[in-house]
Amino acid sequence: MQLKDKQLGKRLALATGALLGGVQAQAGDSDWLVSSAVLVYSESDDRVQAVEPVLNLRRDFNDESSLNLRVVYDALTGSSPNGAMAANIAQTFTSASAAARLAGADEDEQNQYEGRGSYTIAPGDLPLDSSFEDTRTTLSLGWSKPLNSGYTLNLGGAYSSEGDFTSMSVNGAIARDFNNKATTLSLGLNLESDTSTPNGGVPAALSTYAQRSTAGTEDTKQVVDLMLGVTQVINRRWLMQFNFGLSESSGYHNDPYKILTVADSGNLITDPYDNENYLYLMESRPEDRQKISLFWQNKVAVGADDAIDVGYRYMTDDWGVNSHTLDLTYHWALTEHLYLEPHYRYYTQTAANFWLPFLATGEDVTVTGSDVTALVDSASSDPRLAAFSANTLGLKVGVPLRKDEEMSLRLEYYQQQDENSLKDVAAGSNLDGQSQFAELSASWIQLGYTFRW
Repeated sequence: MQLKDKQLGKRLALATGALLGGVQAQAGDSDWLVSSAVLVYSESDDRVQAVEPVLNLRRDFNDESSLNLRVVYDALTGSSPNGAMAANIAQTFTSASAAARLAGADEDEQNQYEGRGSYTIAPGDLPLDSSFEDTRTTLSLGWSKPLNSGYTLNLGGAYSSEGDFTSMSVNGAIARDFNNKATTLSLGLNLESDTSTPNGGVPAALSTYAQRSTAGTEDTKQVVDLMLGVTQVINRRWLMQFNFGLSESSGYHNDPYKILTVADSGNLITDPYDNENYLYLMESRPEDRQKISLFWQNKVAVGADDAIDVGYRYMTDDWGVNSHTLDLTYHWALTEHLYLEPHYRYYTQTAANFWLPFLATGEDVTVTGSDVTALVDSASSDPRLAAFSANTLGLKVGVPLRKDEEMSLRLEYYQQQDENSLKDVAAGSNLDGQSQFAELSASWIQLGYTFRW
């Protein structure tokens, strides 16, 4: 189910990627270096919960080529914001995912999902769809081979599948060493194709929630990523990397389960197609998106065994989102068989130029009798497209057991802060005093084990 979409995926990738990157050993021609991990992720207020086992296999051969295989499995449950605003009156919604499961389900499934086809949100509560559950499997394969004259070729691909979404990608990169291998230039290209098959069909953009108008059973998106990088050895204790990235995607960007509240001077209005419920519209995002990113990383040795890893990333796109990320990790070797890695990450972004906490009549939409007409081409209340800042604090404990064998435990805590300006509502209206941004806090714990096989 696409409700989790990219932000959750990024947080899960941040967690597992940090864990699996702990050991940088070289495997021989007859064995594999195995990095395994289990991540348990939990959002506050009984929102998304995830369990994610990860297995990474790497084998280095005598000709200096290497093969890397990665398998990730996600099991997700919980509640996810449906996009509507909290109000001081009760609201009732129908879950597209639960309704789709009930249609044609056997008796056991009918009992499991009975009562989850619709749900009522109490006054003042954030509208959460509690029927959210999904599994995702991701397989990726990479191959690296040194060529003549200091060149290295990297080729790879990935396939990801979940209940209503599949993704396939291929990638390639070429790197060249200069200056006695003190300088490395690299150029990489990634091509990705995504297919969305939402439960209940692809909603027509900005159609009414009650109508359930669809634009087909599936839709697609294509992504092209280009990366240019340079890595420089400054001295024997300092390594610097700089990347410049371009990304262009075209096709279906919407979250098919996200809606927007329609309000008149801050008051909910009755849906002309369903007099028993209030009016909501399905979200709509532009069909194209271009991104530019800059990344700067420094790894500096401190003393005999410690190291600082600090990175900064800037991203800007034509949706109006500009983000800054600062990431800092300190590797502190207490003994030969114990180290600590405190971690801090700060993130901030501006809102997309079409992000709205709700749609206002006369400004964003007109309602005349049974005719509902959007006055905007794109609109989304998704908090992932809003303005916010976020802090991540964490600590990893690593226990090297013997050569190329290690156990580790990492704890992380993530907290968002609202950075949006409030949209005006009338005093005493249904939306007066209600939060216009769904802040998120989450924590995760991950256990890892690396060994030779």
